[in-house]
Amino acid sequence: MGMIATTPAKPIATSESPLDAGRGMLARHGDQDPVERYATPANDRTRLTDATATALMDLYRRTRADEVFESLVEVARSFLTARVRGRLRTLGSNLDPAEVLQDVFINVYRYPDRFDGSRAGAFRAWSSTIVDNTIRRQLRQTRRGPDIQLRPIELLTHEPDSSNRNPYERAQTTEACERALGAMRYFLSFYMAAYLDLSDRERFVLQMVEVRGMRYAQLAEVLGIRPEALKMVVFRARRRIADRVGGFFDQVLAA
Repeated sequence: MGMIATTPAKPIATSESPLDAGRGMLARHGDQDPVERYATPANDRTRLTDATATALMDLYRRTRADEVFESLVEVARSFLTARVRGRLRTLGSNLDPAEVLQDVFINVYRYPDRFDGSRAGAFRAWSSTIVDNTIRRQLRQTRRGPDIQLRPIELLTHEPDSSNRNPYERAQTTEACERALGAMRYFLSFYMAAYLDLSDRERFVLQMVEVRGMRYAQLAEVLGIRPEALKMVVFRARRRIADRVGGFFDQVLAA
C-alpha cells in the first residue's frame, strides 16, 4: 500500500480535473455515468463529486483495480482533507492531518467489501466514519486515558466550553484571591514588624540560615560560637517572631 504515500495517481492532463478524470475512468470501465446513475444535477459540483466518488468506490469494490483506486483518491482527496482538518481543529488535536488522511485511504483500500454504493452520497458518509475511527485510533495511541468519543461537529460547536467558567464563578474566584492577598499582606507586615524588633545579631543569623541557606557549623565558625549555641539563637529568634505575630493577630481579632 506504499503507493498511497509515495506514488501519485496517474498523470492527469492539465485541462482535465480530477472529477472529469474520475468520470472518464468510469466510462473506460463501461460503468454508467454518475449523473445518469444517481440522477444528480450536472451543475451541482458537490453532488456530482459525491456521486463520482461513490461510483468509483463501487467500481473498485468490484474490480480491485489500482487505477480505479487512484482516481478515487484524486476525486475524494479534497473533501476528505477538509473533513480531517475540521475534526482535528474541533478536537484541538496536534495529530498530523497528512498521516490521518493516509491512514484513511489505507482503510478504504483494504476494506472495499464493506462499502454499499446504493446512494449517491454513500462514499462521503462511509469515508467520514472511517475518518472518525482513524482519529480515535491515533489518539488512543498517543494518549493514555478513557476512549475519546467523537461526535458530529454540529453538536460540538453548540456545547459550552467546559474550560471557561461562567462570570459568577470567575467573580467568586477573583474575590477569594483578593481576600487571600489581603491576608498575606497583613501577615507579611506583622512578620516584618516582629523581625525588626529582633537584635542585629538575631536578624543576621536568621538571614544567613533561612535566606542564604548557610549551614549551622559554617555560621557558628564565622560567629566564633558552638553550633549548639547557634541553634539556640535561631530557635529563640523564631519564637520571638511567632509570639509577636500572634500578638498582632490577637489585637486585630479583639478590635
